[in-house]
Order: sequence, then C-alpha cells, then structure tokens
Amino acid sequence: MKIIKVTKEYFETEDEKVYFFEPMGKEISVEDMQKIVDANEKLVRELKDENI
Repeated sequence: MKIIKVTKEYFETEDEKVYFFEPMGKEISVEDMQKIVDANEKLVRELKDENI
C-alpha cells in the first residue's frame, strides 16, 4: 500500500482515506508513515504464514 498524504486526522493511499481512531498531536511525514505501514504489512504477512 502506497501512502500519498498524511494529516493529523487521516492518511491517504491510492484508493482510500484511512482515518485515525484519535487525531494525532502532530503531522508526520509521508516517508515515516510509509515505514509504519510497510512494517505493519510485513507483520500481518508473517502472522498469516504462522497460522496456516
């Protein structure tokens, strides 16, 4: 999933806006948010592989 835009309220990908449960105190960079999303996707893949 590629991050396009990050605000205090949501982050935007190519096809959707994902709102945060609680607004963040400050905006973070697109690059930092992309790192978080990539790490989470990797973790989800690893957990799925363990449960097969």
